Amino acid sequence: MKKNRKPGSLKQKILIFLILCWGVPIAVFFAFTTISYRKGIIEKAEGLVEDQLENVAAFASIRIGDAITLCQRPSYEKTRENAWKSYQQGEYSESEYLQLINSSLKGKFYLDEKFNMYAYYQYGTENPKCFSSRTGISYKSYTSEIQPELLDIIRMDSSYAYVRVVEGRIFIIRNLYATVDYERYGTLVVELNKEKVFQDVPEDTRERMIVCIDSNRDVVEFTDGAKREEKLAELSEELLEIYDGTSNRKLDKMQNEAYNGYLWQERHDNYHIGVLVFAKKSEIYSSLYEFYTIVALMLALFAPLFVYGVSFLRKHIQMPIGQILQASKRMEAGEIGITVGGGEMPNSEFQYLKESFDSMSAQVKYLFDYVYDEKLARKDAQIQALQAQINPHFLNNTLEMMNWQARMSGNTVVSKMIEALGTVLDYRMNRADVKEIHLAEELQCVDAYFYIMTMRFGQRLQIEKKIDEELLYIMVPPLILQPLVENAIVHGVETVKNGKIRLRVYHDVKNVYFEVRNTGKKMTKEDFDRIKAILEGDEEKIPKNTGRHTSIGIRNVNKRIRLVYGEEYGLTIVQEENLETVSTITIPYREWNEDASLKERKSAEDEWRNMARLNK
Repeated sequence: MKKNRKPGSLKQKILIFLILCWGVPIAVFFAFTTISYRKGIIEKAEGLVEDQLENVAAFASIRIGDAITLCQRPSYEKTRENAWKSYQQGEYSESEYLQLINSSLKGKFYLDEKFNMYAYYQYGTENPKCFSSRTGISYKSYTSEIQPELLDIIRMDSSYAYVRVVEGRIFIIRNLYATVDYERYGTLVVELNKEKVFQDVPEDTRERMIVCIDSNRDVVEFTDGAKREEKLAELSEELLEIYDGTSNRKLDKMQNEAYNGYLWQERHDNYHIGVLVFAKKSEIYSSLYEFYTIVALMLALFAPLFVYGVSFLRKHIQMPIGQILQASKRMEAGEIGITVGGGEMPNSEFQYLKESFDSMSAQVKYLFDYVYDEKLARKDAQIQALQAQINPHFLNNTLEMMNWQARMSGNTVVSKMIEALGTVLDYRMNRADVKEIHLAEELQCVDAYFYIMTMRFGQRLQIEKKIDEELLYIMVPPLILQPLVENAIVHGVETVKNGKIRLRVYHDVKNVYFEVRNTGKKMTKEDFDRIKAILEGDEEKIPKNTGRHTSIGIRNVNKRIRLVYGEEYGLTIVQEENLETVSTITIPYREWNEDASLKERKSAEDEWRNMARLNK
């Protein structure tokens, strides 16, 4: 009988196969990788640099375009145009007119970190009438060093927005014209914060980057060009000569022994931009050098046949599977968007699996980010819609009362009332796209409203305020106090012969409190149920009594506070035993860095001092 022969060990067969055939596979593998992969690695490395260059130009162009749009927006808002017309008609003095212009520019440019400086020229003047800088450049330095380079545009009869680089700084210049008769009334010059324009560019890339706008004479750099090494300086001069200021979406490349240089040119409506980036060959081709090193090491290490076989199985099967499994576990644990680490896979099959996994993971992350961004957008839309509402009853009542006062009193009183009303209306109508303001600015609106109400009620209304001045510089959502004060007057002071309102702002370790106390009639259970339904936003539970004020203002305040800070914060309304109704807003208290908030403190203190004018 024949004995059944046991099949040989796979390990033994692989070992024999490796012993007999190790030389040819290694030689073929080395030749294949050297010829085929070299080109792919070089193209991929250069492609990454080119993509990064296009992204730099794209993001910078978006920010410059946004800044140009912000400079053009006043022409459509007509804020400065109306102030200029009032000045021309003698309604404002020159100082009052310039104060309005400076206040408008400060709100749009000085408080925005994307801008370093603004200057406003009244038409017909050689030097700016309004000037403010965040970067330390003085008025004298600006007029002597920067202004001469901009005079040709300032004197030009054109409303076109121009972008110009002077002394490595980026400026936007636009002459301002009236929208109706196209009469010129001024010129606006702003300086962009180049750190913000190129904030997405890594630090090491910025050190070897040059930006041209319309000309290769004045350029934007983040390092001293004189300190560049000779090879890099020569290459940059050659590329700058290629920049023509007219080409659109054009890429030029040059290289020398040490560096590769790339120039991307792109044309826009208001300017032309060119971005030069230089990369060390040793850095962009590092993966190729590493690849050569790995291949050489493989040749040396695979000499012993057994070691080669073990290493081959481990490298080509075990490790790729382990990397994909590890990435799968991390993704299962919640790391959305994770990619398989370890660089290129050793064979096409696992490379295909890796690319498929990375593609699937990227798609999952994209879908997650899309849903999250959409949720944020809806939340922002809600906040802006709530901020944009205005109470027409307040506007009509105030205008009627001012008309009566104009007939019964002198011009000084009327002037103050108009100023107070203007403060309230300007504040309410110009805060639809502002998420947070200084508490001092919010109190300034409340003070203006208080002044109007004291003129209306006279001795019937008493007002007391106790404000913690350490909180003046904190940022709060706009239009959160005035609706509470209005509600206190409508439902409190108007219902009694003499009323009192007490406003208090204070904080403890965790929270900031805004408390409005008012006298009034005793509230019934129906009143409390109605207030609860209003604050909860439950339309079905709000009584539909004809003629009753639904207090939409306090509902909006409560909803906005919760949207911004969370459901644990918001507005509460109670009535104490002495019949005082207490409305309290609670928001979190944030510790502020002393140095970082110095400018915010000074700005808030200035706003606080300005509030005293209405009470004089």
